[in-house]
Amino acid sequence: MINICVIEHCTSRALEDLCGTRRVDLERQLKEKKMGRPVNKRKFGALADGTNITINCKVGSNGASVVGMIKSQRSATKFLVDDAKDDSGNEGICTLVAKASGSLGADEMSISGQVVGGGGVFITKLYNRTCRDNNNNRYTYTIEDDSTVSFLQLTAI
Repeated sequence: MINICVIEHCTSRALEDLCGTRRVDLERQLKEKKMGRPVNKRKFGALADGTNITINCKVGSNGASVVGMIKSQRSATKFLVDDAKDDSGNEGICTLVAKASGSLGADEMSISGQVVGGGGVFITKLYNRTCRDNNNNRYTYTIEDDSTVSFLQLTAI
């Protein structure tokens, strides 16, 4: 009777693992994919030195903004953002994509970085000390400010 209850509540992959050659704990089979270690919140919001990670974002049906800021991280590719650099604009949860500002859809955002000795790239994954672009190249980054906007200065790893 117990075997029947377990089999009725399993997914097809979990059932295959239970009955197949690969024996794995049931908890491990049904475990949801979770976000890795989040980016430190010191890198978000209006920072003490006046810099922040400036993003392109489109919150809901509002117009696209090129001076938005990240307020917090919600998942690996979703962030709570504000479309004004002084935290006075529209807020929303946006998905990180590799698109230019003019082609962003509703609730999408993009982060662009400047490679040392190269051109600009779009960031698709952001970590505490490194990031990845849409070609899966890894970079270390620093937040630089040129008095009009803050940007990511990237160094290839």
